[in-house]
Amino acid sequence: MRVRARVARTAVGVVMAVATAASVSGCVTVHGETAIVPAASEEEAEAALDRFVEVSNESNAAYDAELNETIENGPLGEIDHAGLVARGEVTPGGNADFEPLELTDATFHIPQQAGWPKFFVADTATNRSGDNRWLLVFTRDGMDKEWLASYLSVLEPSAVPEFAVDDDGYAEDIPIPADAQEAAGDDAGLVLPPALLGSAYNDFLGSKAGPFADGPYTTEAVERREESNSNPAFAMQYQDSVPTEPGFAPVALRDTDGGALVFFATRHHEKQTMAEGETPVVDPLVEALMEGSAETSVTLVRMAMHAALVPASGAGDVAVPSRITGVTSAIGE
Repeated sequence: MRVRARVARTAVGVVMAVATAASVSGCVTVHGETAIVPAASEEEAEAALDRFVEVSNESNAAYDAELNETIENGPLGEIDHAGLVARGEVTPGGNADFEPLELTDATFHIPQQAGWPKFFVADTATNRSGDNRWLLVFTRDGMDKEWLASYLSVLEPSAVPEFAVDDDGYAEDIPIPADAQEAAGDDAGLVLPPALLGSAYNDFLGSKAGPFADGPYTTEAVERREESNSNPAFAMQYQDSVPTEPGFAPVALRDTDGGALVFFATRHHEKQTMAEGETPVVDPLVEALMEGSAETSVTLVRMAMHAALVPASGAGDVAVPSRITGVTSAIGE
């Protein structure tokens, strides 16, 4: 029996290729600014989105990972960097059949924040995912920095909540405490604190315990892991963590029901060890990212970015309507 490792793709490339339906907060004053001001003007947000589309089309057509770094960071940047490197290795000439991305009907959710980094969310229609909406989180680390897209989620229109606004008409973000102890005591009136959502999600993957609603990225994800160990050709081991690098912190916007839409990231090591006499079959895109040679096992390092609908305390369980993943490195043994 031959077992094929999953293909590494860019996150933007994945949703460009197929319809994916059920596919840092500015809370810390880094540079000393204390005034609470809009994170961006609508004109700035529009310009950032236009720049993203223009450069994304150029980088995805040419498989240019370095160019893509000028418009992305965080989990989206990590996924797309690896995917572009892999595709550039396998197809050095670029994508001759590339169809340019179009984002239209944009609505911008811009909070008022103090300090850096700041963020806003763009909610757009796209020529890639049918009627589904793309929600892109843009972050910026200072006045002299460019806006970079750090999260992408693909949501059915019905899954996009109505966002709350403040007295000035700006979106209401939920500051994310940087300190873990502070985060644990700051639930923001939600069933789960946004800062702890990643660790709670990983715990759920391991135990199926926690306030998460049934769905393809929660209960069904656990079931897929359980099924993966029913194949006599190989054994699977999983190790889950939450990235702590700058640019990977959760981002949360309050909705009108008192809950929040939270964007968060997790990282997963997935080791496939073959039974005696079996050899891993590694996809060329994964092999392009792999260290070592897959003789008896292959370990995939996978980045995942999610959008979660987190209800107010006592109002139900957390739903995860969007999860986009990509292999970012691999180890063969």
